[in-house]
Amino acid sequence: MVHVTQRIDLPAASLGTARHLLVHRFGTPGARPKAYLHAGLHAAELPGIVVLEHLLDRLAEADAAGQVTGEIVVVPFANPIGLAQQVLMEAQGRYDLDTNRNYNRGFPDLVEGVLERVAGRLGQDAAANVAAVRTAMAQALEARNDTREPEVLKATLLGLSLDADIVLDLHSAWEALLHLLVSDNNWPDAQDLARQIGAEVVLVDRGNRMVTFKSAHVLVWKAVARAHPDLPVPPGAMAAVVELRGQRDVDDHLTRPDADALFHFLQRRGVVAGHPGALPPERCRARSSKGLWRMFGETFGILVYHRELGDRVAEGETFCHIVDPQTRRRTPVVAPVDGLLYARRSHRFTRQGQYFCAIAGDLFHESGS
Repeated sequence: MVHVTQRIDLPAASLGTARHLLVHRFGTPGARPKAYLHAGLHAAELPGIVVLEHLLDRLAEADAAGQVTGEIVVVPFANPIGLAQQVLMEAQGRYDLDTNRNYNRGFPDLVEGVLERVAGRLGQDAAANVAAVRTAMAQALEARNDTREPEVLKATLLGLSLDADIVLDLHSAWEALLHLLVSDNNWPDAQDLARQIGAEVVLVDRGNRMVTFKSAHVLVWKAVARAHPDLPVPPGAMAAVVELRGQRDVDDHLTRPDADALFHFLQRRGVVAGHPGALPPERCRARSSKGLWRMFGETFGILVYHRELGDRVAEGETFCHIVDPQTRRRTPVVAPVDGLLYARRSHRFTRQGQYFCAIAGDLFHESGS
């Protein structure tokens, strides 16, 4: 199939508003493996949008040459609502300004609906079970009656991706190392992704009950497998969040190699024909998300760091100070664990109780743990 572009209109939220998603499709509908990629769910996180622009060029060339052997769906900007939320020249795309709800929370929770629909319908054929769960997911989603624009957006994104074998949600932090978030039922399967993109931090979790986009996929497969322990129910989707460094890291010298890495990953997984080359070496060991520490300001003031992103910090080490220019007091920020300083806010002022950086603690994930 030649590259097809689809426009999906969202319901108008008010007088004179009209927003839409653009969906790019490659390969043959229904072909396997199917890959789904989107970017900009937190709308101000721009690097993934640029990465997918580069990737679209490569996929269009591959599709024209008949090299897309599976099916690929790409949504280059997944949150046009958030992109329109400009306040004083800054995009406020992380939260819905109507409800203060995070755009990457509250995706349709299909677990109960799927469990009801697959009860008594699964057997000893793993492939048939995967197909049955995907059908149940589609039916459970269709049974919903979402009307608000943000909820329709989330349901639409989930509907485009719920039958995919590979689901990649591209994000970025304020300032960060390139890192990967994946759930335990997809690890170590996602090791090739981590190595291909050059992830400097890998965090393995158990799925988020706040129902992020990733967890909307993960939790269904985990719940079905848990409810049918004597039947083969493999994860039907390898769902992961790829955090593409910081929000300002949009330049071609970074984003073009990122797009190449994703293209080679799709080749490695058999979605696109061709040889991806040697798998790059592992850059880190996977860490458990239980060892993640988000640091919050004990007081207000200017953040003065003594360590850079990617530096190791030791438990008890003062790696930053919060400077109060009124009193000239410097409040030490002490590392609670041994680990890696891997993400921080780009603004160097913090309010009391405000999140400003994150440390990936040295609690390493072991498969089966």
